[in-house]
Order: sequence, then structure tokens, then C-alpha cells
Amino acid sequence: MPTAHARSERLNMRVSPEALATIREAAAAQQQDVSAFVLGAAMEHAREVLLRDRVIRLTPRELDQVDAALDGEPQVIPEIAALIAAVRRETPQHGTKEFASR
Repeated sequence: MPTAHARSERLNMRVSPEALATIREAAAAQQQDVSAFVLGAAMEHAREVLLRDRVIRLTPRELDQVDAALDGEPQVIPEIAALIAAVRRETPQHGTKEFASR
């Protein structure tokens, strides 16, 4: 349960009657009050913006490196190939007796 201190800041805005009617209708459809609906939508969008800003920001040089790696020939990494082979040996394939008996 949030404490009074957790919700001590205030956010005010003016919107058109049409926008408010749409927000009220959507909030009711989600069984939320307008404040909870608007805060939830704003927080979801804010998190998406921050994630994109923090995770997908590349310098031009880094972008060139990614492009070059994607355009290049695939390379086998022996350690990863060995791990995949080991997992395949341990994991029964669909339709085999070993898989059906489990």
C-alpha cells in the first residue's frame, strides 16, 4: 500500500473536453479512476522511452560495427557449437521413443 509520502507530488494539466471524455471512457473500461489510468499510461510510455534511450543508443562508429557484423559471413564459435551439440545429445527429439516414454 503506498504511503502518503509516496504520492506527495502533484501534476496538473488542461485538456480539451473531447480528450477528457475519451480518457474517462478508457479509464472506466479498465475499471480505474482517471488519475490511475493517466498515471499508468504515462509511466508505461516513460519507461519505454527511457529503455529505448538507454539501451539502443549507438554512436555512428558502433552502428557501422553492427552493420559490418550483420553483413559479414557467419562464424562458428567452437565453444558454442560444442554446447549446442551437447544439449542436442541430452535432449530427446519429438516423436522418438525416448521422448514418448517420459
